[in-house]
Amino acid sequence: MDRMEFTQAVTSTRVLENRLLKAPTIERMVEAKDVEEVLRILGDTEYAEAVSAGAKDNNYEDILTFEHIRIYKLMREISPDNEAVDLMALKYDFHNIKVMLKEKIMGEDLSHLYIPFGTVNLKRLKMFFAAGDIKSIEPKFRKPIEAVLADYEENRDPQRIDILVDRYYFRVLYNLAEESGIELFINYIKDGIDFLNVTTAIRLKKQGKDAKFFKDVVLFNGNIDKDDIIASLNDTLDVMITKFKNVRISSDLIKGLEEYQQTGQLSKIDKHMENHLMKLNKPSKSIVFGPEPIFSYLVAKEAEIKTIRLIIVSKNNNISPQAIRERLRDLYV
Repeated sequence: MDRMEFTQAVTSTRVLENRLLKAPTIERMVEAKDVEEVLRILGDTEYAEAVSAGAKDNNYEDILTFEHIRIYKLMREISPDNEAVDLMALKYDFHNIKVMLKEKIMGEDLSHLYIPFGTVNLKRLKMFFAAGDIKSIEPKFRKPIEAVLADYEENRDPQRIDILVDRYYFRVLYNLAEESGIELFINYIKDGIDFLNVTTAIRLKKQGKDAKFFKDVVLFNGNIDKDDIIASLNDTLDVMITKFKNVRISSDLIKGLEEYQQTGQLSKIDKHMENHLMKLNKPSKSIVFGPEPIFSYLVAKEAEIKTIRLIIVSKNNNISPQAIRERLRDLYV
């Protein structure tokens, strides 16, 4: 990869970064009296086109999807190499694979769950799958499909769909990051896997699952040895806090574990995970040549869209501004 090829892309990304929502705008939305006011505020930002497109019925999901599609299309246009964009978009391909498999196995119409901005043409993917022409699907997507179908024949358990597809997703994701040789990409994936493995251990412990089940769920390629993660299924929170105090993600993981210990809410760990991953990306602001700013902008944009959704859903459920603030994640800007 020639870093110099990204000069123009980085310049364009800097312009887009300046259009990300700033803290005062987020605060105005938090304080807004209802969803309509939130959308009016968005109408004065880069979301104006999206709000206008969804103005007919103020469907906030249509508005956010419009913006999501627009941004991914734009970043592919300005980037000389799709590697950074694909790393962020890959999760939508695997999400769509889950939906396809669930439709087939459960016999339900889940078309409203498809997300149209992954790395592959969704219509072609669905066409091959519907025709039973799985061999024509790219190997990295074909393998989880074949694995799930074979597993369902044996176990008849549709709940295993997510487990199996996620394992393939994180394997492909890590391989892409490693092949890039970009430190940010590798650390982002490995640190995220560690957080997910720890929260999964806690969740399965609450559900009374055993180590055998956990071995089917645990993700590979994190910084923390998978055997240490699996063993933590039997640890108390105090032991986990001590056990993980020196791992790469310890500063934010320990905060999340301590807050979970106080509240019993796994969302506390999720919040510190997302803040940790955002911190990893902030040094990209000073990078002039290379793909990191493109990746980091997409991380920031997705976090921004998630923040808007959180605020709107909270308004619909009459949650107080203070409670909304407590749920907000750190911004990139």
